[in-house]
Amino acid sequence: MASTMDDLLAAAGRLNIKLDEAETEQYAQLLKRMKAALETVSQLEGHYQPTPDLVATPRNKLYLPKPEENPLGAWAWRFECAKANPSSSLLEGRTVCFKDNICVADVPCLVGTESFTGWVPKTDATVVTRVLDAGAIITGKAVCENLSRGAVSNTAATGPVHNPYARGYSCGGSSSGTAALVASGAVDLGVGCDQGGSIRIPASLCGLYGFKATTGLVPYTGIASNDASVDNVGPMTTTCLDNAIMLEAIAGVDGLDDRQIAGTPFPKNVPAYSQILRDTKEQGVKGMRIGLLHEGLTSPVMDAEIAKKFRAAVAVFEKLGANVETVSVPMHASARQVYSVLTKMGNHIGMLGRATGRRQVMLTDLFEKKALPYTQQSWEKLSAMSKEGLFSGEYAWQEYPTAYPKAVNLARKLTHAYDEVLSRYDLLVMPTTLTPADPLPPVNATPMEHIMASTGKTENTSPFNITGHPALAVPIGFVPSHANPNIKIPASMQIVGKFWDEATIFKAAYAWENHVDWKNF
Repeated sequence: MASTMDDLLAAAGRLNIKLDEAETEQYAQLLKRMKAALETVSQLEGHYQPTPDLVATPRNKLYLPKPEENPLGAWAWRFECAKANPSSSLLEGRTVCFKDNICVADVPCLVGTESFTGWVPKTDATVVTRVLDAGAIITGKAVCENLSRGAVSNTAATGPVHNPYARGYSCGGSSSGTAALVASGAVDLGVGCDQGGSIRIPASLCGLYGFKATTGLVPYTGIASNDASVDNVGPMTTTCLDNAIMLEAIAGVDGLDDRQIAGTPFPKNVPAYSQILRDTKEQGVKGMRIGLLHEGLTSPVMDAEIAKKFRAAVAVFEKLGANVETVSVPMHASARQVYSVLTKMGNHIGMLGRATGRRQVMLTDLFEKKALPYTQQSWEKLSAMSKEGLFSGEYAWQEYPTAYPKAVNLARKLTHAYDEVLSRYDLLVMPTTLTPADPLPPVNATPMEHIMASTGKTENTSPFNITGHPALAVPIGFVPSHANPNIKIPASMQIVGKFWDEATIFKAAYAWENHVDWKNF
């Protein structure tokens, strides 16, 4: 067993520091004190998490679905859970699925990976509790991409998730299974998570409404995190009104999530979004000022058919009485690079189990299952996206250690750039994804093939994860596949609004939905 002196010298070596011999013994003694504190903490019970009432909300009929019951590969686990006496009837009788990085006590959580196995959470995520309180029936967990990373639905350890509109095509990610189940009608409503577009991208590719609300509006408590600075959880639905109802049910402060910034309402003060839509249905978008974001359409990978469909969708707003003008936020063109630096360096610390500064409820049982540091065996079970992220994060911290704080400030600068335009316009619009769903990469795809399969998916979604602005994906019709023009797959428009102004976004989307049947647009 190594002595405390050996431990000290090893730590100094990792820090590339040469110790002063005259002080070495004293630092060894101080390290010994720290070691005693670590031993004490290691022996204390640390699973201090909210305890669900399993009597009031029993988890029944839990099973792993067979292939014949899971044609899209979208179910992770099946079970039934409802509350006998819910607090409200907002979601009464509606069936719901949750992305499989969201904790449901006593239900295995796969997080799309085999790099660790056997994690059965002891707590319910706040969004689970709120859905049950609103009278919904949870019918299962939906497959998510490997460790919730990736915009293509082929990285989960359980196998690929197929697009309901074109088998063999991507659903997007990382909330891939949620999108497939909601779009196929297997459930009424879904809850996904979004760190760079992981709600909006699968919503875009599967013809759904997917909302990444103002960062913090919906508590992330009890959900496996990628990077707290960009973590979001929200509704995925087939209609705008359902999306409003679901957001109303799950939003508001829970007193546990430290992502919930100033301005987050308490649950009783969350706007009645669905009633607002009903009350303002006749007014719609009349008189609204909508900015069409120039840089959201000018990427070299912009698909011509999606651009055409998007412009036709925006013209509907003009027909309905909105004033639409082209606006410019030059920094949007480099926003994805800022996002990449911020999240790959931030997520790297989390993947190594070194995230700090948190005041939330920690999923300590998940950290124990990860068995950090990674072994060669666990490494080999990671997806290409997770492997690339580890390499990039390690390299960035070693060679560009000041890039992270700079990216944080650039994200703030980007926030102000959008805010400046939004001070003159009610909303911004752009395509959600720049390219339509692609065929799933083959099982033996190379790392580069896996990464390139995400081309055109995050350019317009990821910027609003680092700024925090609310953004809703809205289905606007079908476009031909690149691989086969005879195959038609959904296209989507993203509507972005001011902080805490989800209601205006909903009003615009609802007006569009009430005027157009998107499937025949």
